[in-house]
Amino acid sequence: MVSMIIKVLKNLLSKPFTSKYPKEKAKVSVNFRGAIHVDQENCIACRLCEVNCPTGAIVVDTKKNYAVVDRSLCILCGMCAEVCPVNVIWFSNDYENAEKKKKDFRKQLPGPNPRPGKRS
Repeated sequence: MVSMIIKVLKNLLSKPFTSKYPKEKAKVSVNFRGAIHVDQENCIACRLCEVNCPTGAIVVDTKKNYAVVDRSLCILCGMCAEVCPVNVIWFSNDYENAEKKKKDFRKQLPGPNPRPGKRS
């Protein structure tokens, strides 16, 4: 009984274990895979990202020269970025991707966006 009281007092006086999200944003690692971005200006519409996507989340329209991603299907595996011959696909540090409607998960890939860091 005494040891339990000591534990309770220690926990009352220590810092909380949980973070204060959403007031305080979490720090993400360098290899974090958030929202997919593509540099549309340099995309050559080769469709390698579409062909290699294991879930079929990416569809490339070669006539209009843009890609559409269905984020409800995307498993953030990184195959699209890995096979891109011109390195125009990358993942941002954005982890707040919740949507209220399923149709909002299917979006045209955003255009140029500052990359979070250098990629190798």
